[in-house]
Amino acid sequence: MEVCNSRGSFSSYLYEIRFIILFYVIGDWVSTVCALPQGMEYNPIPAMILENYGIYHLLLVKIGFILMLFYVAPLIKTSGKKWAFMKHTIESVGVFVTANNLMVVYYGNSLIQALGIV
Repeated sequence: MEVCNSRGSFSSYLYEIRFIILFYVIGDWVSTVCALPQGMEYNPIPAMILENYGIYHLLLVKIGFILMLFYVAPLIKTSGKKWAFMKHTIESVGVFVTANNLMVVYYGNSLIQALGIV
């Protein structure tokens, strides 16, 4: 199996994952920037990145995730509906964490805290 990484395929890939980029990368990162002064990061991996390297490195990690996903996407797409499931799962996580961070910004309490998870 040959993976084609031309400019056209990368732009079509970016279009295909536009909601991942919108919610998981941009939405989560921007809402995290806005929510950090009012709370703390509860996810241990982003918390470690934020503590040791700063907020811009968290964005670089998210961009790195998008690039890694570009290279593994052709393999995932060959196995039926797994690509759609994975794509929608990442989108859903992005929507959830963005909404959670926005609750911290506007209400001072996150959905995770309101549910008693942390």
